[in-house]
Amino acid sequence: MKKLYAILCVIGGLLWGLKPGYDWLVIGREINTGYTPSHWTDYCKFLFPLLCVGGIMVLFNLYKKSIKASATILTISLILHTLFHFSEIYMLDSNIPFGLLFLFTGLITMVFGSIILCRQLKRIQSVPRSLAYSALLLMISTLLFCLLPFVSMSLDDSSEGPIMVFLMFLGGVSWSAIGVSLLSIVNSKSSNVQSGMQLDE
Repeated sequence: MKKLYAILCVIGGLLWGLKPGYDWLVIGREINTGYTPSHWTDYCKFLFPLLCVGGIMVLFNLYKKSIKASATILTISLILHTLFHFSEIYMLDSNIPFGLLFLFTGLITMVFGSIILCRQLKRIQSVPRSLAYSALLLMISTLLFCLLPFVSMSLDDSSEGPIMVFLMFLGGVSWSAIGVSLLSIVNSKSSNVQSGMQLDE
C-alpha cells in the first residue's frame, strides 16, 4: 500500500502543478481572476491536493513520531486546499469567502508545515537528500507564492501571470518530487527485505 500511496502523491502533485499552466496556456484563462467552471478538469481538480495526502501517510509510516507535527499540519493544509477547490466549483453561487476560509489558511499551514518538515527531516540521519531537497522546494515555493501579493504592485500584468503560474507549478512539482523520493525509499526497503529473505534461504 505504501507504494500506491506514494504513486498517488506523485500523480496528485504533478496534476496540481500542471493545472494552472493548462488553464493559462491551453484554455486561455487569466490566472487568479476567478472563472465559471467550463472544462472537465475543473470538476476534478479538488482531488489533486487530496491525492498528495498519500505522501504524508507514507512519510508518517516511515518516520513515525519524528515528523508527527509536520505531517499533521501538512495534512490539514492539503484538506483545506481540497475544500477550497471543491467549494469554488461546486458552491459557485455561495457568498461564503472560501478563499479566506480555505485557501489562505491552507497556504499558511503549508508554510509552517513545510518549515517544520524541513527541520524534522534534517534531524533524521537516514533521510535521503532527494526527500530533504523536495521538502525544501515545497517550503520555498509556498513562501514565494505567499509573498507574491506583496510585490505584485511593482510587477506589470504581463509578468505577474507567468510568475504566478510558475510558482503554482513549482508547488505541485514539489509534492510530486516528495512522492518520487518516498517511492524510491519504499522500493529500496522492499528490495533489502527480499535480499535478506533470499540470504536466509
